[in-house]
Amino acid sequence: MKEDVNLLNYNAMTTGNEINYPGSGVWSPSQKFVFRICFVFFLIMIIPTDAKYYQKWVTTDWKQLHIRDMGSLSGSSFKIIEVATKRPGGNDTGGAPEKKQYDYVIYPETGEYGAWSYINWLIALVLGVAGAFVWTLLDRKSKNYNQLYYFLEVLVSYAMIVRLQGLTFSKIFPSQMPDLALTQLNTPFGDFVAQKLYWIQFSFVHNFERYAGYAELVIMFALFFRQTRAIGAALSIAMIGVIALANHTYDGGIHLLASFYIVGGAFVLWRYLPPIWNLIVHEKNTALKIVYYPFRRSWEKWFRIAFKSFIFLFFFVVSAYLHWDNYRNDSYKVPQNPGLANARGLYTVADFKVNDTVVPYSPVDSLRWQDVTLEKWSTLSFTVFNTFDIHGEAGRGKQYKDIDRTYESAGTGGGRRHFYYEIDSVNKVLTLKNKNKVYEKQVLQLHYERPNENEVLLNGNNEYGQPISMLLIKRPKQYLVYQDRSKRNTWTP
Repeated sequence: MKEDVNLLNYNAMTTGNEINYPGSGVWSPSQKFVFRICFVFFLIMIIPTDAKYYQKWVTTDWKQLHIRDMGSLSGSSFKIIEVATKRPGGNDTGGAPEKKQYDYVIYPETGEYGAWSYINWLIALVLGVAGAFVWTLLDRKSKNYNQLYYFLEVLVSYAMIVRLQGLTFSKIFPSQMPDLALTQLNTPFGDFVAQKLYWIQFSFVHNFERYAGYAELVIMFALFFRQTRAIGAALSIAMIGVIALANHTYDGGIHLLASFYIVGGAFVLWRYLPPIWNLIVHEKNTALKIVYYPFRRSWEKWFRIAFKSFIFLFFFVVSAYLHWDNYRNDSYKVPQNPGLANARGLYTVADFKVNDTVVPYSPVDSLRWQDVTLEKWSTLSFTVFNTFDIHGEAGRGKQYKDIDRTYESAGTGGGRRHFYYEIDSVNKVLTLKNKNKVYEKQVLQLHYERPNENEVLLNGNNEYGQPISMLLIKRPKQYLVYQDRSKRNTWTP
């Protein structure tokens, strides 16, 4: 492909306050109108309108900067209408603090994953069209918008970088989809909701999770430099566009974020497509005819260097370090408080009593616990034949408290319930708090005894106030997903 020499030297002829670039050409009325729509639409979608976002840059404790601060400092998409879930707790992200309250909430039949989830995009587009009409009436002299196009392209590209960095580095240092907890390994496949199945596939294939992270890092670097920005935009559409489709298929929670990369990538590619089409389809020599702002003034050059340096240092270097530190010291989805010592494992429930009456095992009993899983951290889960409202989808968010870290429990049904517990080792009491935010007021207190390392005695009251007691016996179980493939596996029913 020939490069137009007029586009390489960045010479500009100045007439008054207007800069006319050689070879910039004259845009058609339809091109100008479409650009005006895009300009208003993307400004609405990108520039935060919440005052708390700007306050965050002042109130953040920069000496104790944490990975959780990066999300707040990265901004958020335009949103004035909340699309509510079809079920209580469906939008739960693990007790994320300072959740924004919306004046307008809609409850569509398709829930938060259907077409109605794009209602705020539609509003931004309508405002873009209205703004374009007003702009057209006020501006009839401009031949093109090359300068505005350049700066809007940079703004869209950098917005894509800033929003992608959290997902990128949480995959490179695998914490977005951490190792599966025992409770997940002991949950039947069919008891997970669709999106949970999508996420846990990464949880036991960290090399693929890292690969996805490095691929996203390539996109970030490509978008950062103008010479490779078109490649970054194309990769955004190809790769993150697939993520958008997967999130729609599996009722994922980041379909809007991923879809932004399709729209943003298409906008960045817009001016590259006609000459590429002319070259490949019509097989004709062609020039890109792309105009860049020359940054001729000294203060413009220094501002550009300072701005690019800030983006790189903060959203590449600092973000990478914080995610590495989080992965090494306190993975934000994995609880940290230790559970009962040497108690981790799957337990069979024996001698289960309600009101001092023995309840024999039955897979359809609504009160009897069928099995219990204790993690190495302070989470206890058990299965009972009863219905409840499933919370969350995959346990998103970056929470401080263990009770709010719900990756192990969110999106799980089948009667399996998960409790965070606190240990009173003096009085031998476990205080259990339901991790499902629909039942966050549900608290159980169970006295415990440890006859030996493989048994635990529990007694107290269940959620209905009935006295219960049981003996938990640890089951020796091997998990094939983590076993050496060269070893022979024998299945025992």
